[in-house]
Amino acid sequence: MISDYDKKYNRMSKLYKSKWTSLKRINGWKHYEVANIDKKNKKIELFSICEKENRVIVDIEDLKNKNIWRRGWDSKTDIDNELSLKDQLINGTISRTKATRIVRQISRRKAEKRMLDKFNGKNILP
Repeated sequence: MISDYDKKYNRMSKLYKSKWTSLKRINGWKHYEVANIDKKNKKIELFSICEKENRVIVDIEDLKNKNIWRRGWDSKTDIDNELSLKDQLINGTISRTKATRIVRQISRRKAEKRMLDKFNGKNILP
């Protein structure tokens, strides 16, 4: 099922020169920009931002798949193609209680790190 967002923003006419992030590195790169659009075969040609000669041809349906590509240049995406906690909750692959446990675990680790950084930053002399 195609969402309203895809209908509005992933039209062929709106894709030219749009930026995309691959969740899995392709030829060593993950940030791409649309170079050419083949409307007849529904294929999109993307080129790597850092290496312009590196080109990839992708189906329009693959570009709409949020497990493979994300719109824009997102530097915080997982390279190992793991979904974020929010995406896992939406897809139903993780329960709410497990997600709550994970969030609490992450916040405990952050608090511990802040305490250690604060403690190590002080020079305590007897």
